[in-house]
Amino acid sequence: MAPSAQAEKRLLWHPRWENKFMVGGGSQMTMYEWAPEESEIRHVTSQNDLQFMKCFAWSPDPAFDDLFAVGSASGRVDLIRLEATKVARNNVLSSGPVVTLPVRNTRSCNALAFCNADPNYLAVGLDKVRGDSSLIIWDIQSATPLLSPSTSLNLNLTEDTVEARPQPRIARAEVGHHRTDGRVLQQHAPTEIVSALAFLPQSTHMLLAGISARWLRLFDLRSAVPATTNIATKVYGIATSPIDPHQIACCGDGVITVWDARRLLHPLLTFTEKDAAADGARPRAGCTPIVNHIEFSSSRRGVLAAHEKDSSYVRFWDLQQAQGGENNADGERSGESSQGRAAKRSWAPWTAGGTGAANGMRHSNVESQEALALVLSDTRKTTSFRKPLASFALVPSKCAFSLTSEVMVVNKDGDLELYAVHDTPKQTSWSARGDLVIGAGLGCKVLPGFEDRGVPPQPWDIRIEETTTSRGRSKTTSLPAFGRGDEDGFPALEGKTAPSKPVKARTYSPASFRHYPLDQSELSASPSSVGAQTAARAEVVEEPKLNGRRQVGEKNSPRRKTLRSVHQAVEDDISMIMRRRTIRGYGLTNAKHNAQVVQEDPCTDKTLSELWDWIHYSRELVCSPTSRLHGYEFSNQGLLGLWEGFAPLPHVPESSTSPFSVLDGLLTIPQISPRDSSLSPLSTSAVLDPLTRMRQPPDDLAYGDFTVAVAALCARRTSGSGRPWKPPVRSTEKLEQRQFALHLCGWSIGDEEMNHEIRRWEKEGQQSRAACWLVFTRQYQKALELLMRSKDEMHNLVSGTLAALIPNVGSTPSNELRTHAERLIVRLEDPYFRVMLTQLTSKDWSKVLEEESLPLRERLVIGFQFLEDEALSSYLKRMTDRACTLGDIEGLIITGLTPSGMDILQSYVDCTGDAQTAAILAGHVCPAKFFDARAERWLEAYRDLLDGFKLFHHRVAFDVERGQILQEAVLNGDLAPFDWAPKQILIRCNYCSKPMNPVLGETQKGRPTACPHCSRALPRCSVCLMTLSIVPDCTRDVELAQSQATYQDTIDDAIVICQTCRHGGHASHILDWFFGEDGARSRGMCPVADCDCHCADEF
Repeated sequence: MAPSAQAEKRLLWHPRWENKFMVGGGSQMTMYEWAPEESEIRHVTSQNDLQFMKCFAWSPDPAFDDLFAVGSASGRVDLIRLEATKVARNNVLSSGPVVTLPVRNTRSCNALAFCNADPNYLAVGLDKVRGDSSLIIWDIQSATPLLSPSTSLNLNLTEDTVEARPQPRIARAEVGHHRTDGRVLQQHAPTEIVSALAFLPQSTHMLLAGISARWLRLFDLRSAVPATTNIATKVYGIATSPIDPHQIACCGDGVITVWDARRLLHPLLTFTEKDAAADGARPRAGCTPIVNHIEFSSSRRGVLAAHEKDSSYVRFWDLQQAQGGENNADGERSGESSQGRAAKRSWAPWTAGGTGAANGMRHSNVESQEALALVLSDTRKTTSFRKPLASFALVPSKCAFSLTSEVMVVNKDGDLELYAVHDTPKQTSWSARGDLVIGAGLGCKVLPGFEDRGVPPQPWDIRIEETTTSRGRSKTTSLPAFGRGDEDGFPALEGKTAPSKPVKARTYSPASFRHYPLDQSELSASPSSVGAQTAARAEVVEEPKLNGRRQVGEKNSPRRKTLRSVHQAVEDDISMIMRRRTIRGYGLTNAKHNAQVVQEDPCTDKTLSELWDWIHYSRELVCSPTSRLHGYEFSNQGLLGLWEGFAPLPHVPESSTSPFSVLDGLLTIPQISPRDSSLSPLSTSAVLDPLTRMRQPPDDLAYGDFTVAVAALCARRTSGSGRPWKPPVRSTEKLEQRQFALHLCGWSIGDEEMNHEIRRWEKEGQQSRAACWLVFTRQYQKALELLMRSKDEMHNLVSGTLAALIPNVGSTPSNELRTHAERLIVRLEDPYFRVMLTQLTSKDWSKVLEEESLPLRERLVIGFQFLEDEALSSYLKRMTDRACTLGDIEGLIITGLTPSGMDILQSYVDCTGDAQTAAILAGHVCPAKFFDARAERWLEAYRDLLDGFKLFHHRVAFDVERGQILQEAVLNGDLAPFDWAPKQILIRCNYCSKPMNPVLGETQKGRPTACPHCSRALPRCSVCLMTLSIVPDCTRDVELAQSQATYQDTIDDAIVICQTCRHGGHASHILDWFFGEDGARSRGMCPVADCDCHCADEF
């Protein structure tokens, strides 16, 4: 239906989605045809004598392509054939037949609506009048013969045709007036105004009506007294969805409400112009826009177009379905449901136009049985046209998957224009290997995150520099590299270096001891298959990325610029950063190496590198020789735990438990030497004597005394020094905590060391920092001299202000000078000058600490030196809360790897997506020290990511490193013994069928060459014919520790058994049999006589 006032024009598209549309207004109706092939709008026909026309509707009857119902100001409705004037019949050219539907009382006709399921039903909405109904339902079947100029239609209207009308039929009601037209079926809404009408798309009896602009009423016309549902809402227009038959929308004063016709009590979604921020909409102050026309798209599911009165654009609202959502009584989405993932269903289930619509409708009807929960996904709008628009209509698409939505608009002068909105739904998928796939319509684009130009380095091939620590400062021997590689994937060139300390591998490859090739299966692949895979990938990826660098001769076109920016965004994604870190050795073993890896990555903030440097420094400071003092474990504590204290470990008396029974069920993991790892908690004493690490010293009289434990830590740094250190604060009850906290921050507390640092800052050009700390330590004259020596004129000028603010005996700076200094502080850019003047003017160290431009560790140093005990406690807690809120990972310096630190890591992951760093940091304490479900999720997510990258060896190395930490926790008594990994292979005795591994916690009995249950001898090696032996893991660990072997475990001690013939033996003998000493395959047959099994094929 389209209302048509004198000064307004309305546009209607063909109801069966053909390329025709109607423009009506005033007393004229004009039909046009849209030719998409030629991009032309053609005039078809028009009629100019429609006096007092108020509204019109286009009949969907397939027998008439030009049948219209025209409502007038008197209430009369005329059924006309608009194209009747095109053809002259019997030498007569007339305006064509007209069938009139009269009314009893004169009043304006406001709305008309044909039924799509049965075009013979016509609903008429009128103004109110006393004693008469305003909603009339007509059956115009008897009028259709009069509208045909020939008699052919009359011959076809038989009884069979009448009975073939869609069911259910609208019931005929007794209207109570003997002069009522027989074509009237029902009358409703007495003394009310009907302003909008619409039949549900697939229904013959469900009618929606806007009553008095205040009610949305649903009529069920199957009975003479229909059931109604009333909803209080302003209704200026109603739209039904041709795709989701139960989805309706109505518009009011700037508000659009979407409903489900089956559940009208609560709206699915309500939105206004304020929700259109995605297309740049700005709410207009003091005025509410009136939405006068809305329409659902016939080719995009959930797309609703709307036009505001006197606006020059059409806005598109994208509604998506969400699973499991619930709506509240106000129609707003609940907080829980709004977090659910929206299911993208933007394509129509059928091609608009053609006979497939009915099948698509039935398909959609099945889907619509689900409870709808809508979310507002996106908004977009057309361009702003030069003149305000009067009306619009969405152009149906003949293409099944069109890339644009077309809209035909008409302005108040009658000018027509077709506009295309590029709103094709885009699907994106990001694989764990960094490939970004963008799909639109029938095409897709693959943007690779990286290209496999070679096999990534294995964990045992990564060169990790050995670091030594002297007085808390690390000395690293590194091999300088010139350049970072070129565009063809060649590695960086290594410079010639002097002999240095050997470089330790991160872990050991079992096959490296006998030089067996790990990738022999890969080498056996045929070159043709590799080439085919490469060619297939080249077909999918049209423009491969070469490390984000532009190819030689590439044209600098805008499209390529955009593509390069997308490639760069993919390359700089956090998943690609995590991959680059992994193949460079970023892991659990060495914090110093982690700092170097992060520092060399241009996409990573230096804060993370500084954190790893601090972790390396603090572990060297705390864990040498041991991190456990008087029952307190300091290895994972931060400054807050050191300041406020924490609970000691449970006092465990001297244990008599054998290491064989404790570790018997644990997975034995190849140990890494403690000197290779600054993060590994394993120490030499733990390897040599597991019993020593499990018992507490029986003569520790200071057990549980935190002050004594901290004093013992301080004694490691101050042994042999001169006078004891005294902080500048007036009084403190935690002198040792302050002293060691400054050591943890890497700060020199001695006067001599402090003066050395100041001289170094001056040489490095950091005069402001040096002067600031000279003022903090009350060396005012030296600060003035330092600033005057500077060649920077700003430093010379600040020295004058500093000289005026220096406190003198018996005098204080005037209020005018303080005011001038405060105004100067705001203008200064150097943070050290700002905090220096702030301290001199306010004498308040809390204001100094509010300067966030200073490094966090330096602010902490100021706090531990100058704040009182209570103020320092408040400051540390405040900084912890701030780090948790902002996701500042540097806050771990304060909390340490504690439960509070896990809160910071969670916020850090939420802000950056760096699950790798969170997993590595949490892997040291969870579950070794405490359990946290978030840490478990980070660890599993990181392991899955490594598997997705196909970095399986790196993932195994990560599991091995975690196993070492858990093994140490068991040795220390922090964790109960458990199976670190489930048994992958189970060996059973051939005689008693019992497993060969003993039960966890039981002592091994009998000989290692016999079954522990039935004492029968184990099988013999097929090569050396010696009886095989199974040595418990814990026994082997102790033997290797006592022998101090360089390699604590090799493949020589393993047992290999063929799963086909069940023959086997010592791994070293079997490998020699099949491959020989040089690793080349020499034999393929089983070494057992009369056995023709090709065991070598399994390798």
